[in-house]
Amino acid sequence: MTIRNRLAIRFTGLVSAILLLTFVSVYAFCWYFVSSDFYRRLDRKATTLGEMLIRHRLDGELINQLGRIRKDQLPNQKMLVFDKRDSIIYESNRTILLAIPPKTIATIREKKQKEFKQRDYYVYGIRFMTASGQYVVVASAENTYGDAFLRELLWALSGLFFISIAITSFSGWFFAGDALQPIQRIDTILNAIFPKNRAERLPVKQEDDEISRLSITINLLLDRIAESLRLQRMFVANVSHELKNPLTQISSQLEVSLLNQRDPDAYKQTIRSVLDDVRNLSDLTHELLQLSQVSADDAPDLLTDTVRMDEIAWDIRDEVSAINPRYRVQIELGALPDDPDQLTILGNKTLLTTALKNLAENACKFSTDGQALIKVNFGPDTLQISVINEGPSIPVSDLPYIFEPFYRSRQTADVRGYGVGLALVYRIIQLHRGQIRVDSGSDQTTIFSILLPHKAHF
Repeated sequence: MTIRNRLAIRFTGLVSAILLLTFVSVYAFCWYFVSSDFYRRLDRKATTLGEMLIRHRLDGELINQLGRIRKDQLPNQKMLVFDKRDSIIYESNRTILLAIPPKTIATIREKKQKEFKQRDYYVYGIRFMTASGQYVVVASAENTYGDAFLRELLWALSGLFFISIAITSFSGWFFAGDALQPIQRIDTILNAIFPKNRAERLPVKQEDDEISRLSITINLLLDRIAESLRLQRMFVANVSHELKNPLTQISSQLEVSLLNQRDPDAYKQTIRSVLDDVRNLSDLTHELLQLSQVSADDAPDLLTDTVRMDEIAWDIRDEVSAINPRYRVQIELGALPDDPDQLTILGNKTLLTTALKNLAENACKFSTDGQALIKVNFGPDTLQISVINEGPSIPVSDLPYIFEPFYRSRQTADVRGYGVGLALVYRIIQLHRGQIRVDSGSDQTTIFSILLPHKAHF
């Protein structure tokens, strides 16, 4: 079922319930008023008859004659008077048969009065107390005009109810369509955007309504999708480029070796060169595997270690020095806190070691003297690690893209690497709900700063 039909049905149901409650209340009020008014008239009839017959002891035939000449007779009016033995001592309009059960008479004697309906007749009974005993006077009549009024009112309200429901249904369907028209336009525009024109965006009106906010949100989403597609294309192009070079070299060397008969030393040299290219492919594959395994969805399962970053920094110093004898890493620790919990963070030791090692190795690689400085400062809520090196600064135009996979600036084009390390660092820090930023100014100093919370919340 479409939203338009669903809204129309709900709107119709709501209005129908309100109208039904209103019309039922109106009918019930009119029925109560008409019935109460008629019972009051019967009460006056019964009281008058009791006063004349019982109190003043007028003759029954005289009362009948008085009744015939009065103009306020009710339709099919019948009056009955019962003595203390429930015997009828007075009866008017004998052509109408109206039997009052003894049980009903007993109830009238007990409650002093009673009003009820018997067939089409409204009946009202009242008790009279005299010295000679209890009498019961019963007045009955047909409420012809009142019942006709209620029937006409019921038909009028029923017809008005169904007409109102029809109008409400059409109005709800029409206004629901009008309210959903902007959504339909958005759907049409979005269908035209993909896959034909990814640069097109939804128009945003000046009104600060739900549709405008939805359009802004969708435009932001489209921007992120376009950026993701751009990064994906760049990623695929870079991966293809990185894989193509060693594969081309391997293929070329093997083809050259097969052209002519060569001595064993030449074959050994070719094999060594091919092995180097294979190792490069293996290293690239390993880094891509690491990059793909770092996912925020796995954070609750991965971040279970209590890690001291100062200890990791000391371990990394030795590991980086072992990679290249020229590399030197210095460690500088801030003031140690009194609370031991401020020395640790909740995370994954292996991933944090990989991230800090990549930063330290890059710092030594691009430093003019092969040295890097790691500063660790302890705060009450966060722990800050800074990796500093002296060397050529990163161009301002490259700073927004250095954490993208396979991004290589012109400055680093001739440096051995694949452009995956910083992307892996960024994902690891994001996984730990931390922040990383880079400052590289004209003073030949580059600083990578990491802020890690002591406990990452998910």
